[in-house]
Order: sequence, then C-alpha cells, then structure tokens
Amino acid sequence: MKHPLDNTPLAPALIAVDWGTTNFRAFLLDDQGRQICEISAPMGLLSLKKGEFEAALMSHIGAWLAEKPLPIIMAGMVGSNQGWQDAGYLNCPAHLPQCAKQLSYIDNQAGLTMAIVPGIKCQTQSLNPDVMRGEEVQVFGAMTLLEQEGGLLTSSDLNNIVFCLPGTHSKWVKVDKNALDLTTIVELSTHMTGEMFNIVLQHSILGRDVDLTTLKQTSDIDIFLQGVHTSQRQGGLLNHLFSARSLRLDSRLKTEQVASYISGLLIGAELNAIATSLPDVKHIYLIGNSQLNELYREALRELGFLATQVNSAKASALGMIAIAKQAGII
Repeated sequence: MKHPLDNTPLAPALIAVDWGTTNFRAFLLDDQGRQICEISAPMGLLSLKKGEFEAALMSHIGAWLAEKPLPIIMAGMVGSNQGWQDAGYLNCPAHLPQCAKQLSYIDNQAGLTMAIVPGIKCQTQSLNPDVMRGEEVQVFGAMTLLEQEGGLLTSSDLNNIVFCLPGTHSKWVKVDKNALDLTTIVELSTHMTGEMFNIVLQHSILGRDVDLTTLKQTSDIDIFLQGVHTSQRQGGLLNHLFSARSLRLDSRLKTEQVASYISGLLIGAELNAIATSLPDVKHIYLIGNSQLNELYREALRELGFLATQVNSAKASALGMIAIAKQAGII
C-alpha cells in the first residue's frame, strides 16, 4: 500500500489483532493507523487450547515480522480468563490513557513486545454488571474518526454520544468528554439479540420449515420493519414472538418471511430498551459494515433516530494506534 499523497510505501509500525471467541483478524498498520495489510481466519479462542496461542498467532503474522520485529497489541476475548492471558477489566468511567497504562504484557518465545488491552466493566441501570472486550478499542478509534471527518459528529452530541456495535451480543456504549477533553466510556449495555435470533429459529417451533441456509443472504425489509413496529406495541417480546407463528397460521406471513419478521421483533425490542434507558439520545453511531448494521440503521430511522455509520476496521486501527502511542510502544 502507498501513501495517499506522495505514493511512497507505508512503513509498518504496529500489528493490531482483534481476537474473539470464533474469529481472528490481524492488521499491519503504519504509525498513523493506516492499514497496509489484513489477515482474517475462523480461529477464535474456542478452537485453541492453553499454550497454543503464540504458535497460532505466528502462523498468520510471521511474514510481517520477516524484515524487522514489530510490537503487537491485541484486544477481544483473547484477554479473557479463557483466552491467552487474562487482561482484567477497567471500571467505568474509563478512558484511553487508562487502557494504555493497564495493558497486560505477554512473555513470549519470539521476544516481541506483545500486550493485550483490558476490557471494560460497568454497573448498569438495572444494578447488574456488564462487560465488553475489544469493542472499547473500536469506540475510542471511532471518536477519533468522527472528529477527523468533519460533519459526522454534531455539536449537540458532544456530551451525549452513543455507539451501537451490532452482533451476536450487541454492545451499546455511552461516551462523554471529561474535564481534560478525554473520550470517556461512562456506560455500556449488552443485548443478546443475535444469539436469541439463532436460538429462536434453530430451536423453537417458530423456525420450523425455515431455510436457515439463506438467513445471511436475504432479508425482506418491509417484513423486517413490520416486526420492528410490532415490537413497539403492547404485549411484550414473548407475546410478539408468538405472532411469528399465528401470522403464518392466518396466512399473513409466508415461511420465507419468518426470519426477517423475527429479526425485526428482536432488534425492535432492543431499540425499545435503549429508548427507555437513554430517552434523550436521538443520534446513534453504528460501528460496522455488515448487512446487520444496515438492518439496525433501517430500524433506527424507522423509529425516528438519526443513524450514522462508522467503519469498524478504521475505528479499530485508530484505537489500537492511539493506545500503542499512549503506552510508548511505538
């Protein structure tokens, strides 16, 4: 990859790794967080045993280290108690310099500087603890990206910024600027929307006869939004879910529309919970690039929210570079 202005090759400065439960992604970055190369593999911690992480990592990034040693920063479930090394948690409110200060450094046979970013833990409005690993890096990077790209961050949002990271376990993160102008994570909540979608379709009567192989390829937006609107009515989610069966029995919902309808019900219920817990928030920043993010954006707009999408790869890269610089690694 070449520098966008003078066409010179970008100089590698950092290897950033997003290592989750089921997937592995590594980015070769220059000192400004620009991506030189990317590697991904279905190699999450569930597929590895203790003692196998370093060999697995080097098998994918070894070529990047052929010319010179590079520091490596990792985030995600690799830092959990089931991962390579437990990196612990920071309590909310938490900001980027704290993450850099509490990096968990790894002794390794390669003799490289390797560290894992700690997760974030918050006490929720329901008085239960909530946690995340990896998403905090994307949030810090997303703030930088929004500030760099003028017009995306509105002045009314500056002290009330909310990010949504859709997924199997969707994360909602509230961010503020403290007295020192530091981006600070003040609140988070996790919603098991994606996992419930899979459970309902694969293990309940609602998914009977539904072709599960097409779920990721197709979506019926009109039916999806019908589910979103149903989720806002009286009755509650458990009652609304049964309507996926009763509407079929009444010939008002086709078998091939069931998945889109249930997706709308679940995402709509998630957004209803957010609207209740954060009543003053009307602008949501979505981090991601997938079809799932598009569904969230459609649902948000339908319910009267303003939705702005932020590139997750760029956000992750900028977050990693910022933490590495703050820690003095590069």
